[in-house]
Formats: sequence, structure tokens, C-alpha cells
Amino acid sequence: MTDTSLAHDQDSKRYPLSVTQEWFVTMDQGDDGAPFGRRYLIIAALRITGAVDLAVLQGALDDVVARHELLRTLVVRDADPAYQMVCPPCQVPLEVRDVPPASGQQSGKSRDMIFQELLAEAQAGTISAREVPLLRALLCRFDDRDSALFLTVHHSVSDGWSVEVILRDLGAFYAARVSGAPPKLPQMRQYREYAEWQRASAAGTPDAGALRYWAGKLDGAREFVIPNDHGHPERYSRPYSLHVYSIEADTMAAAAALANATRGTLFLVMLSAIYVLANQITGATDLAVNAVTAGRNELEFQNTMGMFLNVVPFRSEIADCTSFRDIVLKTRETFIDAMANELPASVIEQAFPDFISSREDTRMSQLRILQTPSQYGEMILPIAEGAKEIDETLLEEAESSDIPSGMEWHLNKQPDGSLSGSVHFNLDEHKASTVKGWTAGLKRILASAVRHPDQDWRQL
Repeated sequence: MTDTSLAHDQDSKRYPLSVTQEWFVTMDQGDDGAPFGRRYLIIAALRITGAVDLAVLQGALDDVVARHELLRTLVVRDADPAYQMVCPPCQVPLEVRDVPPASGQQSGKSRDMIFQELLAEAQAGTISAREVPLLRALLCRFDDRDSALFLTVHHSVSDGWSVEVILRDLGAFYAARVSGAPPKLPQMRQYREYAEWQRASAAGTPDAGALRYWAGKLDGAREFVIPNDHGHPERYSRPYSLHVYSIEADTMAAAAALANATRGTLFLVMLSAIYVLANQITGATDLAVNAVTAGRNELEFQNTMGMFLNVVPFRSEIADCTSFRDIVLKTRETFIDAMANELPASVIEQAFPDFISSREDTRMSQLRILQTPSQYGEMILPIAEGAKEIDETLLEEAESSDIPSGMEWHLNKQPDGSLSGSVHFNLDEHKASTVKGWTAGLKRILASAVRHPDQDWRQL
């Protein structure tokens, strides 16, 4: 059902938007551009061992949508003011496809290669943000005991954390339907309740202490932007692209050792390396790099599926640092203070318009860093004999789902200790060779810096 038909549905209920949803509405580019466009998606891919019961899988998918209202919630952007409309439980579209063995010129393809092609196909898919549910499923069966399940969720109602919640719940509902026992799931609250709580918390005077912190921290600062090869078009003429890279486990182990020695985290070491890379690209030493945070600061909403993420600028002046260790220590101070004073990105943008004025330069693009650690560790879901998530960095180069603008760098720590990274970029702005050179530069900087952290960072 569409938002037009549901507007007359007596069972649909209207609620105010969250701050994040309101922020998204301000960036609305219509149905063909993020954050409400058809290609603003998150893909979860599972490799399943054992026979999949289709009726049980369909029921479990429907259970997930019944449990999480936001998967059947529409943001009605055309109204004044915009609002969210919760719709009744509905069935998840499930496509089942039997994958024939490769033949002819394709006969040398392994199932893993075919899986990559199917994942790339899912990345290039679409979902309308005006129809519920905002979840789609594709089950591809190689044979009776080997399958791939691709879940596509519209990004306007989900983030990386929420996808893990969906997967956990899907496994629990599948197991419950097989056993006949109730699903083993924690208590949860709905996203509309979070929006209500957020509005109540923000009522009255804004956090004066946090605003004072940011007024001082961002005084004279400009949001870091990265140079384009081709300028910035008014509208993109093509989908986003995905470049993937990896950093070896021994380098990441040395990075973790440096994090421990500086009483920091692996993310702070990575952000410090990105500062050095940003300096090598632009020559700047006063760097305010945006990073995406989980935005989940309240325990009661840890199991809620929804769009919680926030974007926080981390500003560090590295000119007075003599070593990479110095940069990590300064980054740690920046991070602690910024997170203690975290405000919604929309509040910072409204309060400090000069800070984001660098976005007006059409020769440059915004840059956002995302770390996506798993809150549950490596999950084996109880679907058939076991389902394991496979992340997008299995791909080599592919078309990507859209992002609102600019470029995103994703950092994903793997169970074997390595880091798999991906860069979402648009070829209208950046050459693939440029992006590849930047990721190679990050790997080189990190490998040297974490093994010799007291060397002059300018020599990295």
C-alpha cells in the first residue's frame, strides 16, 4: 500500500517525527535521491546451510515487521508539518529464485562468485519510501542445502545497528516457528516512543553547556571536505560506486596495541591516520572530520529498530604534534569532549552555519567516516542449520546504494582481526583511480604509524 491510500486507512496512526527524521526531511531530494530515494538502502546478506522452510521464513519475516513498527511506517513529507504514519502489520515481499549451475562460458564460476553477483544485484535494487513494508527479501537457492538470503531495508528507517537487530529477531522468530516455543527476544520500545522521548527531552532551553562547547570548538573551523576530480553536479547522472579495500590483521593488531597504550580505541587510531591522510591530500592541519555515531545513548532503546545515527565533527589541530602518538592522544581528547557534548547534527548545522559553509564549494565533497562494529559479535542465526552474515566487502568493485551526498568511508573490523573497508563515492565527482590511491595511502600511513608511533607524522 502507498502513502496516499494509507492516508485514508483508519488503522494507520500518525505521530510526530524524531529529530533525525526531521533532519532527513530537510535533505529531501524527492523519490530519486537520498535520503528518501528508491536507492537509499542497506543490504544484509546471509549464506544459509541446510534446507530452508519457505513458509517458516515468510512467517518469520512477517513477525519482524509486526514487532518493529518502523518497518511499516511512512514519513509523510508533503504535509505541513511532516509526520510519521504507522501502518498495520503486512506481509514482506519474498522472492524465491533457484540458481542453476553455471554453464558454457560461465562454467568456471564458483558459488562464491555467483553470490558476489547476487549481492551486487541487491546493491543496485530499489525500494519506494512511499510503500510499506520497507523491507524486501530475496532467497536464492543453489541447491537444497545451500542458499543465500538478501534482506533490503530502506535506509530512511534503519541504520547498521538496526540491521543487526532485524537479523537477530529474524533468527529468533524462525527458530520459534520451527520449535513451537515463544521467541527468545528482549523487551523493546517502538521508534515513535523514542521520537516522543526525544522531543520531551529537548523541550525548553537547549543544552547551554553543549552549545558553549561547540561554539568554542568550531570557532573559525570549517567542515573538512575532500577535493573532487570533476566538480559537483546539481544532480548525479549515475548511481554511487563502491570501492573496497582491506588492512591486514597484523597491522590492525599493532593499531590495537597503540590504542591500548594511549588508553584509546581502535577507532581513534584510525581517525588519527585519516587526519594524516587528509593533511597529505589537502595540506591542512586544522581538521574537522565528520564521523557517524550510533546515536543510541539510552539503554531502553538499544533493541529498537530505527534511524538513530548522528554525525559528529571531530576537530583537531595537528600542526603542533611531533609524532603519530601525539595525534592519537590529541584525537582521544577531542573524541571524549565531543561525545560528552554530543548534539544532533541538525542542531549543529543550524547553530553554526559558517562551519558547514565549505559545502558550498562545488570543487569539494563532504566526507563521513563510519565504524560499524558488531554489537553481537559474529552471529550464526538459527535459520535451517545456520545462517552467517556476509558483508559488502566481499565485493570487489560494484554499483552501490545511494548516500545523501559526498563520500563515505566504512571501517569494519573482521573476526580474523583484519579490517575490511569500503568507500561509497560517485563517479560524477571522483575517478575510481583517485579513490583507490587514497585507500592505498591510508593503508601505507597506518602500517608505518602503528609500528613506529613516535616517528615524525609528516614522514609517514
